[in-house]
Amino acid sequence: MTKKITPFVRKNIVTLLFIILCIFTTITSRQSSSFILQELVSRICRNAVLILSLLMPVLCGMGLNFSIVLGAAAGQIALILITYWNIGGLPGMGLCILMASVISVLFGIFAGFIFNRTVGQEMITGMIVGYFAKGVFDLIFLILVGTWMIPISDPRLVLAGGVGLKNTIDLNENVKYVFDRVWQMSFMDCLLYGAIVTAVFALLQAAFYLLYRRQDRKSALRICLPGLVTAGTLTAATLLFGCVPALNQAAAYTKVPVFTLVIIAAVCMLNAFLCRTKLGQDIRTCGQNMQVATAAGIPVGRTRIIATVISTVIASWGQIIFLQNMGLINTYTSHEQVGTYAVAALLVGGASIKKASISQVFVGALLFHLLFFTMPLAGNQLFHDSQIGEYFRVFISYGVIAVALALHAWNQGTKKNR
Repeated sequence: MTKKITPFVRKNIVTLLFIILCIFTTITSRQSSSFILQELVSRICRNAVLILSLLMPVLCGMGLNFSIVLGAAAGQIALILITYWNIGGLPGMGLCILMASVISVLFGIFAGFIFNRTVGQEMITGMIVGYFAKGVFDLIFLILVGTWMIPISDPRLVLAGGVGLKNTIDLNENVKYVFDRVWQMSFMDCLLYGAIVTAVFALLQAAFYLLYRRQDRKSALRICLPGLVTAGTLTAATLLFGCVPALNQAAAYTKVPVFTLVIIAAVCMLNAFLCRTKLGQDIRTCGQNMQVATAAGIPVGRTRIIATVISTVIASWGQIIFLQNMGLINTYTSHEQVGTYAVAALLVGGASIKKASISQVFVGALLFHLLFFTMPLAGNQLFHDSQIGEYFRVFISYGVIAVALALHAWNQGTKKNR
């Protein structure tokens, strides 16, 4: 028994530590279950797509893509443009996503070419590329906007001197919360309908592979198993929230932005679909062994660039979802820490440099953001100073990355010794 428990603890030490910390800070923060549940739902919906953007580079063997800052910058550029043009609503956001996708494809190709020149050092390279992108972004929007090169003179956007964008830009009413206001539902109803929809989808998927693809029952069950597990988890959560009065009351008052959840589900399905295609197989082969992939005739360099482009495009969508939920753009800082926080959340979920899954994205988002907003509240209750919690959560963000990298190096050294 000990031989089985020890490897599990070693593999999931970061996740287990965060579970303990989250329980402690949630209890000591002395907040109502309604407040905690609403904050969790809001933060997970706001940040999930940004974390999902990290999956493809991990599968391709490039590690954790800190350069999603480029995708976040593309999303901000598109939002600034539709704000300047006074285009809002769902059509305006559709145009925003289209522009951000085009810009982020170019940024992703640029980052992919750099990664191909620095094989084995992609993570530190991505971090430096992110700093470089921030410098170029600041140069363009602080120095060039308002001049003859970028003649924008809108007082809502430009500083009083006429040159450079304001530090904070308020999104207009047709852009602010546009995804969140389309369709809202109580948390309890969302759990119930989510369980039903997921179960039906899994069964239809199994029927498709059994009847149309003519696969055996075991293969069809393996394919639809994640959907069935998700449906079972949602059903168990529904029963739990229905049986506990405090949780039932919190779930009844908590509103879930269903349209945003649909977008998140679509991105999850996109990732799952890509993994089943020839491109997904090539990406996984490159991640397992580049020499074997080259010998098999896979264009490794092009595959790595495509994985980087997919990551950057999804990150641009995530930044748009994030900013429309915030209702404003911190022009020079909103995209700055996107890579660090997304990477930290993914590692908290149990992912590693070489392996990550969609389930780990949501476990990490839940634990990381629960600790992120309860830590200052707990610090205020324990020490009468919320700033202590602020310092600690910044330390946690970088500390998780450091611990995960150290554990990865340790595990690799242990395997070599064996």
